[in-house]
Amino acid sequence: MDPKIEARLKPGTDYHPLQVIPFFRRWRPSVLRNLLFTAILCAIVIAVIVLFSLGMGHRITWKMLAEVATFSLLIGYTQHYLYKITITLARRRQRLAPLLMHPMMLGVALPIAAIYVGYVLAVSLLTGTLWLNVSENWRGFVFASCVTIAIGWLLWEAIEATRKNEVERRERAELQANVDRAERERTTAELKALRAQVEPHFLYNTLSNVVSLIEREPATAKYMTERLIGYLRHTLDASRRENATVGDELAIIADYLEILRLRMGERLWYEVAADDATRALPLSPMLLQPLVENAIKHGLEPKIEGGRITVSAVVQDGRLNIVVEDTGLGFGVATDTAGSGSGLANVRGRLKAIYGDAARLSIEQPEAGTRIRLSLPIAASAAV
Repeated sequence: MDPKIEARLKPGTDYHPLQVIPFFRRWRPSVLRNLLFTAILCAIVIAVIVLFSLGMGHRITWKMLAEVATFSLLIGYTQHYLYKITITLARRRQRLAPLLMHPMMLGVALPIAAIYVGYVLAVSLLTGTLWLNVSENWRGFVFASCVTIAIGWLLWEAIEATRKNEVERRERAELQANVDRAERERTTAELKALRAQVEPHFLYNTLSNVVSLIEREPATAKYMTERLIGYLRHTLDASRRENATVGDELAIIADYLEILRLRMGERLWYEVAADDATRALPLSPMLLQPLVENAIKHGLEPKIEGGRITVSAVVQDGRLNIVVEDTGLGFGVATDTAGSGSGLANVRGRLKAIYGDAARLSIEQPEAGTRIRLSLPIAASAAV
């Protein structure tokens, strides 16, 4: 079967001529909806006939209204059920579907048949005549048939255009959904790769420090081991959850910086600040750690006297604002700058994938060091 015909015959895809008007597309296809739509369409036809008669100077009587309503409703519902029977038959007899669903059948044969049968039923109901002799009023019948064919053909083209637009819209939506899913999978893979790159290196250096401190400073070695355990516990918990919170990420940062402070001694001072309400907000995992690592690696470690790093998170004007500020060498001073590595690039890529254009990341250069501002919409953060 032709895929286009097969798509038209799928259950739940019955179209009605009124669907050419966007207002009527909000209701899903159903038997009751189609019956109601046909009644509305018949009422529109009745109104048009009455207005045309008034324009021609004819007097409108209740008898005339009753006759017009009878003819319109019977012809309209005859066509309604002829289409329904044709579509049902095409679904059950797929071999006949190409013939039954042909535009000439739907746009010419069925409208003419509906006019004849509906006209016969209306005359029979109003006059008691059981049969309509077309030869008695063949000009009127031909005229009505031509008008109906023209209207039916226009409606057919409009419905097909509407159907095509809806199919294209669904295909675009599915394609975009696939792209978004692939982007999320890519960012997840990048997150795992980032963790795989960072954690072994960090673990190696930290464990080396622990081993070197065991004999000469056992208390410090124990404390560093405890902070390492806390760091690993927090990162493991975060890796098992699809979503994290600001508090989760700040806890990881605090453990990370405390371990580095033990390793760097007085060369490193740090502060992590956020209130309880801000800590409870959702935040995508591993957005902050690359920023802090950049500040340490490219700002504070190359500086002989070290410095200070501050990580703060606040809510302002309905947005989550996070600032990572250090007093290191400054952005672009060291040969391997923070902006040239993969850390910021990964963060920017993940921000784009998660928040679109709603997230902002800016790099500022105060008198000493570097300040990185991250601004996220709270509503979007809640959907992470």
